[in-house]
Amino acid sequence: MKALKRVSLTLLICLISYIIVTTICENISIDNKVKDLKENCILDETASTEYSKFYYKDKNNRGKELLGSYCDILVTTDSSVEIPIIHDVLSTLVGGHAALCGIYYQDQYIRISDEQVIDTTSNNLEKTATISPKYSWTDTHDFPNYYVLRVKLTEQEADIVFNEAVSFLGDPYNETFIFNTDKTHYCSDLIKKCFDKVNIDLNPDSLGTTVTDILASKKCELIVYKYIENGISYFYVK
Repeated sequence: MKALKRVSLTLLICLISYIIVTTICENISIDNKVKDLKENCILDETASTEYSKFYYKDKNNRGKELLGSYCDILVTTDSSVEIPIIHDVLSTLVGGHAALCGIYYQDQYIRISDEQVIDTTSNNLEKTATISPKYSWTDTHDFPNYYVLRVKLTEQEADIVFNEAVSFLGDPYNETFIFNTDKTHYCSDLIKKCFDKVNIDLNPDSLGTTVTDILASKKCELIVYKYIENGISYFYVK
């Protein structure tokens, strides 16, 4: 019995160590992505205001894709848990929320526009995968700090990814994050499953898929980073 306890404790320590090391590496990767984007963008003084500063790598992208386009991934690292220390820990370890950008789509039961995303959250009343408005990801709504990620896809692959997301609509939210993952999903898990459909793995560490995993993934290119500091919104656009 003592030997079993020692083995269990050793395995637990190894797991915790693995999570810590992986998290550190992922956060370094994220910081490097942000640093690279910032270093390659220049302030557009004509587009900027007192409260909004716009930095572009290519001024031809001015005003475009600030909230992503078809099959781009919107993520925030800000946890929805508001308890100060726990908020910071969760934001660093797992992140906040993720959503897949939509396109005009309609069938017998569903209608989606390019101003909407597909996501799933425990915060809505139904707690299911659903269609949400993009405007939630703005200064005055739920996710003022966000990243837009793009995975290189062919047109056919993008359609497969999006159709997979549509197929999840109405499925229950997975509040366990571990069990019954075939029929239930949490936000970043839903995103991973969609890209798995075209053999693109956004989480090679084999543990549960977090927002941090997706943001750090080498498959995901950072094309927009937006944050608020001292009441001023900063947009960096590739």
